[in-house]
Amino acid sequence: MGHMDEQIADIINAAQKEQQDASGLPKSDLHNYIESEGSLELHPLMMLDGERIAFAERPLLNDKISVWLPRTFTEMGEREIELKYPSSYRPPLILTDPTGEINFSFNLTASELTDEELEAFTSEMIYILHHTQKLTEWYADGVCKVYGRRVGYCEFMTPALNTRLYNMTFFAALEGHALICSFNCTEERMDTWRPVAQRMMTTLKILPSEAEGEGTWSR
Repeated sequence: MGHMDEQIADIINAAQKEQQDASGLPKSDLHNYIESEGSLELHPLMMLDGERIAFAERPLLNDKISVWLPRTFTEMGEREIELKYPSSYRPPLILTDPTGEINFSFNLTASELTDEELEAFTSEMIYILHHTQKLTEWYADGVCKVYGRRVGYCEFMTPALNTRLYNMTFFAALEGHALICSFNCTEERMDTWRPVAQRMMTTLKILPSEAEGEGTWSR
């Protein structure tokens, strides 16, 4: 894999600056639950913040992966992306809820990565976050298996304008490269959405290269 390249650092910086212009399981329990059960339960219809939210499996990145996401999440507009992600290395796919307070980005980077290198990659990403971000709290990090594949993850809080942002970032190897997925929401919505973000992470699937997307949604 080699040393972490500048692109990865810029991606992380851009992702965690999200919304600066604008409870879940503890570490050991989350890790052990994923390892023993394979996934955390995510219902197709959930009551969140007094609103019924429908979830469905959604193929992304030209059907390379799928994740269960709220049906209300839509692709962020170009103007909003330019304001919230000033870096030239902004994620190519950013999904957001109708309020713009809950966001999920997906980026298949140019950095080479294999499943066997995932633990070292996760450690490097954690090092970058600790040395480039103004972290106000660090909740959890680790490597687990989701559908038989290694997935690295970390959860932390960062400051933003008039609020703080809860972040969950997770990583996997896809087609020999590093896949970076980043979820964030405002601190006010963390209690509701942190356990949901954890569960969405455990629905990540790497789709067969020749498989045709069966979902009704695709990018």
